[in-house]
Amino acid sequence: MICLTSCDDEPTGCLAVTTDSDANLTQFLGLWYEIASFPLFFNAGCSCTTAEYTLAPNGAGVTVNNNCQLFGAPNGIQGIATQPDPNDFSKLKVQFPTSPSAGDYWILEFASDASYMLVGNPAKDNLYILSRTSTLDQTIYDDLVKIAEDMCFDVSNLQLTDQSNCN
Repeated sequence: MICLTSCDDEPTGCLAVTTDSDANLTQFLGLWYEIASFPLFFNAGCSCTTAEYTLAPNGAGVTVNNNCQLFGAPNGIQGIATQPDPNDFSKLKVQFPTSPSAGDYWILEFASDASYMLVGNPAKDNLYILSRTSTLDQTIYDDLVKIAEDMCFDVSNLQLTDQSNCN
C-alpha cells in the first residue's frame, strides 16, 4: 500500500484516505446536489440540500453557499473554502462563521466530467456524495460508497438526502 499520509493509524485492510488529483477549481465551481451524507448537527432535518461554489471576492478562495429546506423552511449558511497547497485543489479547508476553526474538505473522487464527487475528511467523520443533478445513477452511487468503504469510512452512517418536492 502506498500512503500519502501516515498508514500507522489505519485499521488493517483499509486504504489510506487519499484525494483525487483530477479535482480542479474550474470544474468544481457551480451548483451541487447532496445525494447522501453523514448526519451532523447542522444538517439534521434538512432536505433539498445543495452547495453552490463561486469565486470569492478578491481571490480569497471559494464562497460556499450551503442551502436546504429545514422542516419546510429555507435554511442556509455561507463559508469560505481555501486551498492551503496551491498545487493541490483536492484538499480544501472550509471555514463557516459558526465554527471556531476551518474543517478539512477533501475531494476523494471527482468525475472526469465533473458530474459527481465524493467528499470526506481524514478523520472519517464527514462524508458527502454530491452530484450536478438531484439524482445519481445507482451504479455510480454504489461505486462511490465502495471507495469510501475501502478507506474505512463507516458507510452505514450514510443517509440519503431527500431531493423530492424541492423548489
